[in-house]
Amino acid sequence: MAWNKKLWGVEFTGGMPGDKPGLIGTSWMNPRPKSQYDGEPMRAILFVTRELAREWCRQKRATYAGRGDRCEQWKFTPVRVMETVAVMSNVKVSGCPPHETNKE
Repeated sequence: MAWNKKLWGVEFTGGMPGDKPGLIGTSWMNPRPKSQYDGEPMRAILFVTRELAREWCRQKRATYAGRGDRCEQWKFTPVRVMETVAVMSNVKVSGCPPHETNKE
């Protein structure tokens, strides 16, 4: 089983020279979403449409506008992303004990 989904993510760039852009995740959500199960990983913030991603970015920019500090220089930009999920079998991962999907 596998899938590839074209979605929209949010790229964050800080206000300092040399800051590199990066995708942001659920730690930016307020309030933070609760885990649905133990061991659930943090995920990138993803949207199914560009307009939804743009609106989220507009709201974030408005939150930091007019503060008079470096946060008002933060940039939130919608970017096209590909979510890929595939089963990996017979792959050795260094430092991990053998498992059904992690056999040597």
